[in-house]
Amino acid sequence: MGENKITWNDAGKFVSELIQDAQRQSKRWFIAFVVTLVALVGTNAYWIYVFNSYEYVSQDGEGINTINTGNQEDINYGAESEDKEEW
Repeated sequence: MGENKITWNDAGKFVSELIQDAQRQSKRWFIAFVVTLVALVGTNAYWIYVFNSYEYVSQDGEGINTINTGNQEDINYGAESEDKEEW
């Protein structure tokens, strides 16, 4: 019977295969990390955009709607004159 002798040359090939496999896996994990990071930054930017484009509307007890968009102007969306009947 032939004996299977392991030489340093065989061990070197095995180690180089392990290193190549680890490099391939680390590249895949790095790509997955970059994709996840881009998705996180993109969704956060989208929500900040949506939050800042929202117009805040409030209504006082008299039925007059006011919109505060940050300009601090007095804009009233209600009855055009006080002579009109209330609902």
